[in-house]
Amino acid sequence: SITIPVGCTFADVNRRRLKVDIGKQGPHTTDMQMGTVQQQRNVLQRKIDTWKHIQTLYTPAVQLLESRAEQPSHSTSDVIKPEDSQLWLPSALCSKPIPCNARLLETEWELRYAQAGDALEEIRQYLRLRDYMYTFKRDWLGGQSANTRAQNALSRVEARATAAAEKYHAAHTALSSLAHMLGKVGWDHKYQVLDRKNDIRGMSVPKRGESEGQRQLSWIWLVEGVGDDEDKVIQDSLRVEWCKAHARSMRWAEEVGLLQEEMRRVSCFLRWHASWWSTKIVERTLGTAADNEGLGAYACRQAQLRDDLTDCFEKKWA
Repeated sequence: SITIPVGCTFADVNRRRLKVDIGKQGPHTTDMQMGTVQQQRNVLQRKIDTWKHIQTLYTPAVQLLESRAEQPSHSTSDVIKPEDSQLWLPSALCSKPIPCNARLLETEWELRYAQAGDALEEIRQYLRLRDYMYTFKRDWLGGQSANTRAQNALSRVEARATAAAEKYHAAHTALSSLAHMLGKVGWDHKYQVLDRKNDIRGMSVPKRGESEGQRQLSWIWLVEGVGDDEDKVIQDSLRVEWCKAHARSMRWAEEVGLLQEEMRRVSCFLRWHASWWSTKIVERTLGTAADNEGLGAYACRQAQLRDDLTDCFEKKWA
């Protein structure tokens, strides 16, 4: 039962942390930094080798995949690094014609399902922390030195939120593969696909292109279980967002009522204006019959235009 959790730890934590450390290296990396990264690679490689030795006891067919991936190569660039090695967890075997124990599939499913929930909770925590830090920086900090330190702290929080999003993405990908094998349905209503540009945002942050009147909460704040705890911060935030949403709903309802009244008045005005032009035919007369006929034709035309506009508007507004 410990094999799958340890493998997921290698896949999601150790390898990702190593990739982050490698990404922090600049173009002028020192020997000490290169030595530290190489030491981390060696430690991770030993752990992966030990884990793969135990994995073959439960899924012997993985040896065939490992033998294909570890074909000898004369190029050093083709050597598989530990942070890029394939661990062949049960979710990765779903797309291969290799049988896997159903107990292992169910174990990884339960682990990944809980991992997705934990990753979403981490994202929400970091987003709340980021919003608080932005507010504190705006209201209380001044000067270049203090703002620089605050910006560095915000960058670290953003990096942690990004790491949590990658963790959720890995868990969601594994759940998608396992769901077909285990016949799981309905799970994607709770754990949806995470759009890193539009979904990872605070409660009070609108999506790009959304106005305040049309702003909607990201689905990560609407997942079942959010707000069930006794955290006063999130409880207060949810109450504030509910009040804002209720105010927007009342404002839109008022706008709908005003619009309907405007539509009714437009129709009444056009009907009245058509009848007003009709009365002008007999109210005014000119010296000749031809002039009176032309005046009547003009008045009838104006009345007919108003009637046509009224009929057109009523059809569109029906």
